[in-house]
Amino acid sequence: MFEYLPQAITSLSVASNIAKSMLELRDFAQLNSKVIELQQTIISAQQQILSGQTEQSSLSAKIQELERECIRLQEWSTERENYDLKEIASGVFARIEKNFLGSFQSAHKLCTTCFEKGKKSILQQQSVEIGRKLSITCHCCNSTIVFRHYIDQS
Repeated sequence: MFEYLPQAITSLSVASNIAKSMLELRDFAQLNSKVIELQQTIISAQQQILSGQTEQSSLSAKIQELERECIRLQEWSTERENYDLKEIASGVFARIEKNFLGSFQSAHKLCTTCFEKGKKSILQQQSVEIGRKLSITCHCCNSTIVFRHYIDQS
């Protein structure tokens, strides 16, 4: 995770050695050459540290994102326990709250397709003019199911 640190430390160690050798020089040209070498080494160390900090920041953001996703999945796992798969019409299934009592027509119904994908999408009921049929539509996955009547809940 901190692969950049040994490289930066090595660069700074080299910079220290260059600085020590500069103290022994009396020739201005050689001293100037060593100053340039020292500056390049320090810049290299700074670049390695900045690169490492950027990587660390990116990894930290990814960890936070994964933690949020983990919490969302845990909450969804708890939430999904509140719903049962029920046949609301002949061959038509929806997720309905476990404690629901009453007519399936007035029940809060969730789309089974979206539910399995971890989404809580409410099915909207509509009347179909032809043949006095009913339909339920999921506006999330755009599925529509047409049927004649609801099954009475026993």
